[in-house]
Amino acid sequence: MRCAVAYLLAAQALAWCPLPGARHAHGAVRQRTALQMGMFDALVGGGETFDDTARVLPGRWRLSFALPSYDTRATVIAEFRDEVGYEPPQGALLLVDGDETRRAGTWQLSEDPEDKRDGLWVWGLFEEPLYPFLLVSLDSEEIGLPEGGRLALQLGHKSRPTEGEALLSSGTVAVRRKENVAADRMGLSRAALDVDTNIGTVSAQSVKTT
Repeated sequence: MRCAVAYLLAAQALAWCPLPGARHAHGAVRQRTALQMGMFDALVGGGETFDDTARVLPGRWRLSFALPSYDTRATVIAEFRDEVGYEPPQGALLLVDGDETRRAGTWQLSEDPEDKRDGLWVWGLFEEPLYPFLLVSLDSEEIGLPEGGRLALQLGHKSRPTEGEALLSSGTVAVRRKENVAADRMGLSRAALDVDTNIGTVSAQSVKTT
């Protein structure tokens, strides 16, 4: 833990005093500094868990599901609540019911979902990633499907949308289940893997509030 804290402090100092010839914009430096401070808070126990002031996915969103495999269509209003101190950005998925909200799943921004490379850009070694995907895990009963299941949503995401371009775009919906497989050739150990079966599509539209 002490080594991790010392490393974060060193990274913080470098962010404020960039090396000669550094090409990062001031905005990128501020973003990286804020992220480092959030991760420092997560390690030492300071700061708030959730951030309500500057959300990665602000406002409310209408998620519309078309699931021909289940002959089902459903629409929900959702909020994406940020959880501070994590990289990539992630948090809780809240569904809106009148004046109340309830937690129904989780969300996380992602590069290629099949590529599990470490995010070394956090330490200033690479440029900030664009995160072209939004991954959502949602309880199946929240959209009228049988209870006890888990849905895996993958939508498109634009980290720097141009004027008139949507922050989120349509994507796929899959049922996720666990499958036990052999973890070695001898079959002495087993591992649980996520297996996804596509069942339809989902679209996202920003909801204007008054």
